[in-house]
Amino acid sequence: MSLVIAFSGREAVIAGDRRSIAFAGDCRTLEEELYSGKIHDDEELLRRAEELSATIYISDGREKVWRDGDVLVGEVTEVSVSSSKRRRVYVTSGAYLIVDVIDGNARISGRGGASLIILGNRHTRDAAGRALQSLGKISADAIAGVMKEVSAGTATMSREHTILRVTASHKDPASILMQTFSRDCEKMGWRS
Repeated sequence: MSLVIAFSGREAVIAGDRRSIAFAGDCRTLEEELYSGKIHDDEELLRRAEELSATIYISDGREKVWRDGDVLVGEVTEVSVSSSKRRRVYVTSGAYLIVDVIDGNARISGRGGASLIILGNRHTRDAAGRALQSLGKISADAIAGVMKEVSAGTATMSREHTILRVTASHKDPASILMQTFSRDCEKMGWRS
């Protein structure tokens, strides 16, 4: 997991970093230190992995946000040998939908109108929340600034991020989100 920020106001905006970290073997201590915010940069992460004899693979090429018509989608994942967990947010102008997918079972865990949604590990969510609270108005530029600020203090995020926006006017934006979610269930083989 890392960080996805979505806003479903008059304009829908979504941003996500591109980092993916895979752990091999017993890396519980390293994962705990990383996701609690104790490890601040890549050099510290690699040094700590070596100290703990942990094997990690880091990639900064995974897109966590994308556009599907008038809907912006973002996802954070947690995959282990025994389980697969995804949290996905769908946003369009004036509406959002949050879906949890655990081992192929999809469940809607949140929905609503205009809102700000932050997905990620506890450390990145808290840091982004604090940074966003200090802003007066949420905008694509403000979210981009928060992504840059939060990524500077953690090794769980890539320094680069993707930001997308859409301004769409629908009589029933919630139904547009449900249609996109239903298509994803069919495409991915999820049970809802």
